[in-house]
Amino acid sequence: MAATIRHARVGPAAFMTDRTPQRTDAAWGRGLQQSEHRALLTVGDLSIAVAAVVLAIGFWTITAGVGFAEALTSRAWWFLAAPAWAFGLTPSRRPRVALSPAATFQSIARLAAALLVAYLAIYFYAPRQALPRLLALYFAWEACLLTAAWRLIYVWVFTETRFRRRLLIAGADAAGRAIVAALHDAHVRDATIVGFVDADASRKGTWIDGLEVVGGFDVLPAEAKRAGVSQIILATECEQGEVMSRLLACQEAGIDVVPMAAVYEQTLKRVPVAHVEPNWLFSSYAEAVSARDASRLAKRLFDIVGGFAGTLLLTILAPIIALAIVADSGRRVFYRQRRTGRGGRPFSLAKFRTMVRNAEAGGRPQWAGPLDPRITRVGKWLRRTRLDELPNFLSVLRGDMSLVGPRPERPEFVADLERQIPLYRARLFVRPGLTGWAQINYPYGDSVADAATKLEFDLYYLKHRSFLFDAWILLRTVGTVMSLRGR
Repeated sequence: MAATIRHARVGPAAFMTDRTPQRTDAAWGRGLQQSEHRALLTVGDLSIAVAAVVLAIGFWTITAGVGFAEALTSRAWWFLAAPAWAFGLTPSRRPRVALSPAATFQSIARLAAALLVAYLAIYFYAPRQALPRLLALYFAWEACLLTAAWRLIYVWVFTETRFRRRLLIAGADAAGRAIVAALHDAHVRDATIVGFVDADASRKGTWIDGLEVVGGFDVLPAEAKRAGVSQIILATECEQGEVMSRLLACQEAGIDVVPMAAVYEQTLKRVPVAHVEPNWLFSSYAEAVSARDASRLAKRLFDIVGGFAGTLLLTILAPIIALAIVADSGRRVFYRQRRTGRGGRPFSLAKFRTMVRNAEAGGRPQWAGPLDPRITRVGKWLRRTRLDELPNFLSVLRGDMSLVGPRPERPEFVADLERQIPLYRARLFVRPGLTGWAQINYPYGDSVADAATKLEFDLYYLKHRSFLFDAWILLRTVGTVMSLRGR
């Protein structure tokens, strides 16, 4: 398994290992939880948006020749722009984005552009003089500047040492190293890892991935209190006994004890397949999937509507695509493959042909690699624009596929991947999808290691799927298609 699922190693500079004496009260080093980050950011964003409306009206009165008090009264409905602006910033309130200036500025710019385009579209169709154009521009400008300034202050404050969460990893083996790598890969800026504690007390003083093993479990909870730890990430098996008693003592002292899998899932939006308990599949995962199956009818209706829309687009574009394929590499226009659907049932999937004829010598299935010589010139562009998958909408209408779900794999690949990757078959609980959480977050894979990483995304989707999650994935898919990153 170690050869299949790889985790990046973290060098000494990845996290500061602060071994200086700390205050022992629980508030020091506690930091903010995600819900507290979101609440504070929401209040701040809304307040900033209200201030932007006031300033925009003030600037507008200068050019319009209207008194400020009169403008506030006559244009009071403009304060509705404040909650709209705050709502539009919702995706940027995740700590991973909120504590990154670059990601925050991108979110602000995208929101301002979207609101301006929407407002100008309404402006040109509204009755003459019904909507002020300059006021919208003033608001967008002020909202962008003030929000950017407020968010920079927020980043500066909450990445200071005293406001960071201080974490201690319980377990210095593979699972412990994996969660350190996950926090590093996610660029977590509101947390500092103070080190490891391990079941093997003889490892005290050794350094693993740039972090010190501060002792065995016998140093808890005293060491956690001394270091100002707010959260212990449990990355080892824990049974009844002295270890459990010491972890309970930590909780009694106000220190959260959280399973490694939960932190990994929350941080990377993936399930750590290599590090979940054997019974996980039949406990929390199965319960989550069953609870969301209540919405199957709504999802199916949504698939039918989307399937009809996609089939209409296929009808319009098919003659053009067919002519291009034939002119480039001759007939056939379509090709069919067997894929594995829900519950392991095979189905036939049609796509526009993007490779040369007889691309698989000897009939042996092969993954498409980067710069694959089998891909035709037209096929390259069809793959980049994802137009080769338009016939998949017919599979959606038949019920073999859904708009959103795990990617349907070929039965030959599934059989091989099941042998090498734990829990791989769990992705077959639902219909495969045209797009999915794994497809928009991870590039096309051509190896077992890639399949293992994509499985982590797929299991996260299945555990958290909802109508809004599906809608978000579809919106992200549009951006992916427009970026021409298909392969």
